[in-house]
Amino acid sequence: MAFEVKVESEKLLQQFDDMQKRVTELGQKLPEVFLAWQRDDMKRKFPTVDEHSGLEVTTYVYPRSRKSRPYQPGSGKKPKRNVLRRIGGVRPILRPELVEQLFDRMKEMCGEAIEWG
Repeated sequence: MAFEVKVESEKLLQQFDDMQKRVTELGQKLPEVFLAWQRDDMKRKFPTVDEHSGLEVTTYVYPRSRKSRPYQPGSGKKPKRNVLRRIGGVRPILRPELVEQLFDRMKEMCGEAIEWG
């Protein structure tokens, strides 16, 4: 038994074309979503994004204090050498909740672009 299947659907091709257009527009929408995440979720006063080609953006997240100060183990003692230590704790620089919020924003943005129908 031989089966023959023939599909002629302009509507399906139009859906693929529309989806392809939305995916290519993600490159323009990505920096806006990334800046909104920094502004709203991270509470940054001056959000920054380094844009790269295509779907790639970068920002830098630093610990609260990036200053170095002389190491003084006891009060009133001078260090033997000019030893500097980094200020900061052992906590991660970016809290896991903020990473999840970024992932949720990115999933929502991609879900809108790759929507069927």
